[in-house]
Amino acid sequence: MLGLSQLVATVLFAASPQPEDPARLLERANASYQGHRPEQAVQLYRDYLARYPSRADVRVFLGGALLNLGRFGEALEESARAIAIDGRYGRAYVLAGRVHAAGEAWSLAQEAFGKALQIDPRDREAWYFSGRAWYDENHFEKAIEALQKARALGSEQSRVYENLGLNYEALGRIDEAGQAYRRAVELAGPEHHPYLSYGIFLHKEGNIDASIDMLKRALTLDPRSLDAHFELGKALLQGAKFDAAIRVLEQALGISNQCRLRYLLVRVYAQAGRSGDADRQAGAAGGCADAR
Repeated sequence: MLGLSQLVATVLFAASPQPEDPARLLERANASYQGHRPEQAVQLYRDYLARYPSRADVRVFLGGALLNLGRFGEALEESARAIAIDGRYGRAYVLAGRVHAAGEAWSLAQEAFGKALQIDPRDREAWYFSGRAWYDENHFEKAIEALQKARALGSEQSRVYENLGLNYEALGRIDEAGQAYRRAVELAGPEHHPYLSYGIFLHKEGNIDASIDMLKRALTLDPRSLDAHFELGKALLQGAKFDAAIRVLEQALGISNQCRLRYLLVRVYAQAGRSGDADRQAGAAGGCADAR
């Protein structure tokens, strides 16, 4: 039979909050990261690492979430910690490359990707992000080479084809760009961005109706995408679908008071013959969120 002190201790233990199962904690952190909730992911990864600080892979996950929040210094620190734990863990170098690329430190980015590829020449992530960085640096041929290597290694992913499309387009290789964008859309699943990129491409090529269809799809998949609102508003304006453009842009202003949205709405109102609304919107644009 339990003594009084043992009974009290048992009751207090049962009543106190118990630490979450580590596997469950990591599962929740990964779900937050994949669900585009980086702030929550950061906290959960840090909770996990407080108990298991020597997990290089989890430090890279944490760094990825910090990178998505624009906290580049902290993300780079996590890549360095992961490398200190395991100097042969290529994904830590990929994270470092991504952070450097985000800061436009192009040579440091490619150096980091190169280290990852020395460890594993078949690292599809390293090839993909190297291609992304080459594109951002306007080295389109090099970008295509890296992205094609990612694809050849089995990376049949929408994002690879979308980025191939961007590079082909930048080089004026329009037929190849269209093929790549179409494949990106085929593989897109619930991701909105390939539809957005293809819709912008179609608009540039003068295929307004097809552009509107793609951009509507992008907006359906991510109703809070300001880029999708803006680009769809432009395409609808080009197609003289003024009422639809006004609805799309007014919805966007309910999400963010961006200058580009207000100034585009001024143009739509003016084209629609609503000069009073255009004047009022122009006046409101002076206080928009990114006004200089």
